[in-house]
Amino acid sequence: MISLNPELCTDCLECRNVCPDYVFAVTSADGRSRKLHLRYPEQCCACGHCIAVCPSAALSHPDLPPEGFVPLAQADIEPEEMQALLLSRRSIRHYRPETVPDEKIEMLLLGATHAGTSSNGQTEGFIVIRDRATLKRLELLVVDTLWRAGFRFLGGTGIVSRLLARKYGPELIRQYRPYHGIFKHRRENGELEGAVFRNAPVVIVAHGLRANQLAGANCALALRNVELLAATMGLGTCWVGFLVAAASRSRKIGDGIGLERDRQILGALMLGYPGEQYHASIPRKPRPTRWI
Repeated sequence: MISLNPELCTDCLECRNVCPDYVFAVTSADGRSRKLHLRYPEQCCACGHCIAVCPSAALSHPDLPPEGFVPLAQADIEPEEMQALLLSRRSIRHYRPETVPDEKIEMLLLGATHAGTSSNGQTEGFIVIRDRATLKRLELLVVDTLWRAGFRFLGGTGIVSRLLARKYGPELIRQYRPYHGIFKHRRENGELEGAVFRNAPVVIVAHGLRANQLAGANCALALRNVELLAATMGLGTCWVGFLVAAASRSRKIGDGIGLERDRQILGALMLGYPGEQYHASIPRKPRPTRWI
């Protein structure tokens, strides 16, 4: 539970201002002076915001060791530079064969763990897959699962195709329909290797608790951190939606990488050095926007 040392507290109220769970309150005996106190310490979610902002080290929490609070230099990134990074990021589907050093992957995972999570749950986890045999086996399992689940019907106009369109809606069918031909032709031509992971040297899988309905958003935020940080390292990424879709339809996917049954795969990224460099941003459709 959060603790406050009144002898060190300067009553600056910065902790109260940043607390997401209304743990702190202020009392005033004479209408002029103010005194900070812990009003509802049991509501603390151990996010550490109050400790990180306190100028006098008056706060502590048994689950948040002091050595874990590392002083930060103010990031000096111009908005135009950040925008350029966002506009230049591409989904990479062709990778050079060289491996990604462990220290770079660990740096990316650190960035992922510092993404926000609902109520500071921090219950998401990651699996880094570099073994080529595992990736090849997983790739074949993903293709087979999706083909059986309905991809085989998306190329026609029969009753099953119409039922799928009614169930999932025209937009999802529009996205998936081209993959009927892709999977069909690659299966016929014996070219399934690379159909899912594009021969990337690394795949990072994000997983969360099945009981947490917000775990999908948490995993997406974590992997977005990885995407952006990877771009600054000269690395490329691409979301592996097929893996997520197949994992939701077959337990064999999670079992194949040792995932506990109370957890589910909610995101995955290919990772490696891009085979090509892009020299221009790509036009995007304007998004409908309302100002209220």
